[in-house]
This record gives sequence, structure tokens and C-alpha cells, in this order.
Amino acid sequence: MSHVSRDGAEIDAAAAEAWLINASREIGLSIAGDEDFFDAGGNSLSIVRLIAKADARFGGDVLTPDEFVESTTVREIAARLARKLGSAKEQAAEHET
Repeated sequence: MSHVSRDGAEIDAAAAEAWLINASREIGLSIAGDEDFFDAGGNSLSIVRLIAKADARFGGDVLTPDEFVESTTVREIAARLARKLGSAKEQAAEHET
């Protein structure tokens, strides 16, 4: 299932995972999709930085700090991101009709 990002580009869980891995590298983390975020050196500051990047890329409030604690692998966090983007798209479509 794919979803639409803020700029209209479609994104699915695999694309969200690739974006999250790339964004993690931009802030100095080297992490794989199935690796635990905290075991790879992630911490509260890196969570805040990734949330800011996600907000800028996809629109506000797409990730929260709790999601990094509840779903600790990049793959799990990316799946949550893709689901939230899909929910936001569906809500926007409902408001347009």
C-alpha cells in the first residue's frame, strides 16, 4: 500500500524505511532496517532531529518520540510513518468531499 507525502509523492513502507535510513545517516547514525534504533546509537537528541526532518519532509506531526520507543527498529518506525501518512491522506480526502 502506498501513501502520498506532503509534496504529493507516493510513499510506501519500503520507501519510508529508505527515507528514515538516509535521514539517520544525515544526522550521523549508521543503521539498517532491522537494527534497533537505540543499539545503533540513537538517543533522545537523534529522535528530535529525525522528527524535525520528518515534519519538514512530510508535514507536521507524522512521528512522535513514543513511536521510537514502542517500535524500536527502523523498519517498524517506517511502517508507522507510512501508515500515518496514509491516514492523513484519507482524512484530507474526506474533508474535500
